[in-house]
Amino acid sequence: MKQVGRGVPGLPNRQLVSGHGTFVADITLPEMCAMAVLRSPYAAARILSIETARAMAEPGVLYVLTGEEIARETNPIPPAADPGFYGGKSLAVRALPTDRARYVGEPVAVVVAEDRYTAHRALDLVDVVYEELPVVHEAEAALERGSPLVEPTWGDNVMIHKEFTQGDARRVLRAAGERVVRGVAKAQRYVAAPIEPRAYAAAWDPYAEELTVWSSTQNPHPLRVFLAETLGVPETTIRVIQPHVGGGFGQKVPTFPEEVIVAYLARKLARPIKWIEERTEHFLAGGHAREERLTFEAAYEPDGRVTALDVRIVADVGVPATFCGWAMSYVTAYCVPAAYKIPDCRVEVFTVVTDKCPWNGYRAFGKEAASFLMDRVMDRVADATGVDRVEVRLRNFIQPEEFPFSQVSGAMLDSGDYPRALRRVRELIGADRFVHEQRAARGQGRHIGLGFGFELTPEGCSLPNSTLLSGYDGATVRVAPSGQVTVLTGVTSPGSGNETGIAQIVADELGVGLDEVRVLQGDTDTCPYGLGNYSSRSLMIGGSAAKLAAAELREKMLKVAAKVLEVTPSDLDAEDGHIFVKGAPTRRIPFRDVASLVYRHAYGPEASEVEPGLESTRYFRIGNVYHQPEVQGRFSAYPTWPAGACAAVVEVDSDTGFVKVLRYAVVHDSGPIVNPLLAHGNLIGGIAQGLGGALYEHMVYDEAAQLRTGSFMDYTLPTAVEMPACVVETQETASPFTLTGCKGVGESGVTGPLGAVSSAIENAFPELKLSLMETPLMPNRVWRALREAEAARS
Repeated sequence: MKQVGRGVPGLPNRQLVSGHGTFVADITLPEMCAMAVLRSPYAAARILSIETARAMAEPGVLYVLTGEEIARETNPIPPAADPGFYGGKSLAVRALPTDRARYVGEPVAVVVAEDRYTAHRALDLVDVVYEELPVVHEAEAALERGSPLVEPTWGDNVMIHKEFTQGDARRVLRAAGERVVRGVAKAQRYVAAPIEPRAYAAAWDPYAEELTVWSSTQNPHPLRVFLAETLGVPETTIRVIQPHVGGGFGQKVPTFPEEVIVAYLARKLARPIKWIEERTEHFLAGGHAREERLTFEAAYEPDGRVTALDVRIVADVGVPATFCGWAMSYVTAYCVPAAYKIPDCRVEVFTVVTDKCPWNGYRAFGKEAASFLMDRVMDRVADATGVDRVEVRLRNFIQPEEFPFSQVSGAMLDSGDYPRALRRVRELIGADRFVHEQRAARGQGRHIGLGFGFELTPEGCSLPNSTLLSGYDGATVRVAPSGQVTVLTGVTSPGSGNETGIAQIVADELGVGLDEVRVLQGDTDTCPYGLGNYSSRSLMIGGSAAKLAAAELREKMLKVAAKVLEVTPSDLDAEDGHIFVKGAPTRRIPFRDVASLVYRHAYGPEASEVEPGLESTRYFRIGNVYHQPEVQGRFSAYPTWPAGACAAVVEVDSDTGFVKVLRYAVVHDSGPIVNPLLAHGNLIGGIAQGLGGALYEHMVYDEAAQLRTGSFMDYTLPTAVEMPACVVETQETASPFTLTGCKGVGESGVTGPLGAVSSAIENAFPELKLSLMETPLMPNRVWRALREAEAARS
């Protein structure tokens, strides 16, 4: 039976749901001690002194670490992606500061004690004297002349300024006269909030001279590289193990100060150390995302075709850090104008630093803002022309026969059929019947609306000059003498199930059952070098590497089987644990018997012509990546471009502004699906996060850059109660750049709700000129928009 295409439950599901998974918090070693982190209460302050004597005198305290020691004993942490390479400004960042605290929550000192309660109690005994400095709390203010500087050596607060142009958008806009729509789309600040916060443990073996680090990371091998460079030790003396991970969403991409500190102190103290992030710490310092302001002008024809687009993006990325999160702003600009063909286009982005928690990766990674912008642009054009909102999108889509299609940024879109997906989701949501449904609801005093969105979510991020972000990965496939198969991968799973998909790919390539395949991930001592998990890369890149390695073993085993069956290897096929003659399936030999011949009869007539052993390590490097820019610094960094057409029906309480999503539909295209069950689960999870972003989630800072939403009491996540009935269909247009044709589904579902829900709320009040351009659409914001629209009408 073929495994690829089957909806198989995740291989580790039984272990995890029974409570027998192993997470970092479960790592317990003899003499293990605990670490606690003292964090700055100020958004910008000079550190005048740190006194540790009182804390060191506390019973049970083993050590107090400050920035002075870190500066003496370690190197700056290498950045996951250096903005300096892309024409921006860089900054050397160490695990602890020596002179300045730059955001509320930044680590300034660390206590190690026999237990976590003693460590946290001793934090109050570390005496830090601060001198408050002027604060930069908002990106537009940071751009103003005379603004305080987040990083004084830079001269301004702009990390990167980039412009992409195609044609002459400004000329076309001037010539369009009144046929121009203008507006500002705003995306709020988010936090990833995985169920398991960050967690690290480390132990130093002085006899083997090996440091073992357990981390809830997404990228064990790159983390090992970064730790070795920061600590100044050989990479071969560090082993990084990723146990089970309770969600990542991009937020657990390295390197964090606490990862370095745990490793450093474990070596220094020769004691195992563990640190588990508190939820409040996660909100303060775990890495934020988004918060962008996108100002646009779009010229259009009377039939709804958009002829020019000019976009200015200002992104508030927080303080400069070692994280790759700043690149989300670049990706937003890179993705405009998303799924649409606009002849004349100009996109300008300002990546601005402020005294807030730095950005780190978060699911959708800036692509969501680009698609939300384009949804709002298309709806504004529809409003201006009177053309149906779906029809406007259809008239501006890149057409299926036009792929591969190059966009203004240099992005090369691989494949898709956007019109088919949008027409199908229109059917699924019942658009033709909705006008009657809406009329009947009005008769009952209810306001319901229908809206559409379209998400484009490029995957497989491969940036030039990056230790972490590249378009290759490795896999080892090993067949034992008994015929059992072990796969060791460089990609990892944060709980998304990619190990199951990889097992399905290998099982089909070798012709064995899924229960014969075991997948091992997340150990730098046993797995081939790989870049881990991000940007939905695990199946399309890691799965392709595993397929190559399995194909190599398949070829070898067919040669041996051909000798036994007295045919040529090309006459053979493999399935259901047997190798057999095509067209004569009764002439066969069990897979395990062929494996036994290779190992036990290396000099026999059947196996003497092949190399002993059944093990192959292969690397796959994906195509459609170009790192040699010729014009405007453009390059193609995303090889595959999954897409989704989305529709939402909402009900709005006109008196309170409360929005309830009644039903939701999506037609998603990520190429051929390896495991429909897990792909469906990923999409449902993405939709939940997307609805959270559309309606609830918001990291709020005040003018002193103090975080006001530091717990789940203030930062609202959707639960099962808020989730609507969802209809999910898939459409398959294969990518020509992956071995399986798949494009990745890990980040999908997040983006579509932003535009679809906004559009649906507007549609619930067709008599008003609503223009909802800012998320989240909390009741107070919707209520205010309704009152303003009513006042404008009267």
